[in-house]
Amino acid sequence: MSAIINECDLGQRSILHAVKVKSRSVLAKPRHSFIDEDDEDDKHGSKPLCEILNDTMFSNEDSSKNSSNAEDDSPTKKGNKKVHFYVFCPTCKALKHGKLRVRCHFCKSGAFTVHSDPQNWNAVLSPKQITGLCENSPELCADLLNNREPTFAEFYFKCSEHTSLGEQDEAVPLYLIRPNLSDIPCLACGDVSDPVFVFPCPEGHVTCLDCFRQYCITKLSERQFWQHPEYGYTLACPAGCADSFIKEIHHFRLLTNNQYAQYQRFGTEEFVLRSGGVLCPQPGCGMGILADPDCTKITCINGCG
Repeated sequence: MSAIINECDLGQRSILHAVKVKSRSVLAKPRHSFIDEDDEDDKHGSKPLCEILNDTMFSNEDSSKNSSNAEDDSPTKKGNKKVHFYVFCPTCKALKHGKLRVRCHFCKSGAFTVHSDPQNWNAVLSPKQITGLCENSPELCADLLNNREPTFAEFYFKCSEHTSLGEQDEAVPLYLIRPNLSDIPCLACGDVSDPVFVFPCPEGHVTCLDCFRQYCITKLSERQFWQHPEYGYTLACPAGCADSFIKEIHHFRLLTNNQYAQYQRFGTEEFVLRSGGVLCPQPGCGMGILADPDCTKITCINGCG
């Protein structure tokens, strides 16, 4: 197997791990694995992720659908388009294109070879989905595990639009922002745009990013976000679908800095009130106060009285 580094979506100052290929027996496939391993690829080594993955694999979260449509997702039928990931970059402080990276789940070394490639969001976002071989120190990981379980891969994302600041320079995946492969019109304005925001409802309702921002701004101005006990201050699908709350609140980073600061303040206030606390009534303050049940006097620490 050969690969052209210029085509590997590395970016500046990326760290490459040169691994000497050793002959080794192929591990038995996990009994409940939902990703098929390719014996031919295992013999000749795996290609870079950017050459293997395509947008169709990550167009929905149902692994069974992805598996059943494997033939339709072939490079010849899809034009071999590279996969597109979108992230919130804390360095750029904006929505950016992202790149997928892998490391050992246990020792965090980037010198890691996966036994099979991720083919949907569940394999990337959920821990311990794909096994592999840590090329950095197999003995170390084996000692840590005491052979209780195989060595697992850990996937993470980096921003592809700024010079890398090192292996710890990570970005948050915005997995609900996806390429519009089927040219689905926006639920609100009816325009066909790319990329789009796909709500996590069974129907997979789609809005353009501008309409999603406007939806967030409107709900924020009316203080109609939900304080979800598990996901925090969030929104659901505007069509009223069940089980459609946005779990990754970094999607609200599409708001401006001032709007996001307001979102954080409202979320904090809602949490304080739902926890039995009070807010300082002084104009311009609003400090959240959580008092003990037997407290008879509350004083704002900002000196409001």
